Amino acid sequence: PFALLTLGTASNVIYAHTPLVAFAAMGGVALNRRRAITLALLIWLVNQATGFGFRGYPLSPTAFTWGALMGIGTLLVAAFASIQPRGSQSSWAGHCLWMGIAVLGGFVLYQGLILLAYPLIADGHFMAWDIVAKLFMKEAVWAGAIALGHGIGLWRQLSQLRCLQS
Repeated sequence: PFALLTLGTASNVIYAHTPLVAFAAMGGVALNRRRAITLALLIWLVNQATGFGFRGYPLSPTAFTWGALMGIGTLLVAAFASIQPRGSQSSWAGHCLWMGIAVLGGFVLYQGLILLAYPLIADGHFMAWDIVAKLFMKEAVWAGAIALGHGIGLWRQLSQLRCLQS
């Protein structure tokens, strides 16, 4: 969890739009539900503190509403991804399949919440689908990088166990 939290914190410095879905989904896949939700909450809190403290987000009801929606969406993604169906823990293929489902399903859940609220908060305007597609690509790239790091970490642990058993 510490590596994900560190990477999530660093992503807040690099990007104004932190890949919250990627961190919440991968946290849910890799950690138990409580840790995944705690991780997602901490990364979201760092995102909000960075935005309001350093990036100059306006202290307005609209900005606070967006922040709250992002927080709710992030927590929902972490809870969804932490379902971890039985097959997702018994094989690499099942684990990889669940990672993909968690990211895609998490994005639909998170972005669906944003898209439902967007017309109400953005004076009746709608978010264009090309923007949604770009957001998904960013989340997918981050999730892939996190998954690769997670896979390397698991492989190293398994290698160490095999060495100890030999």
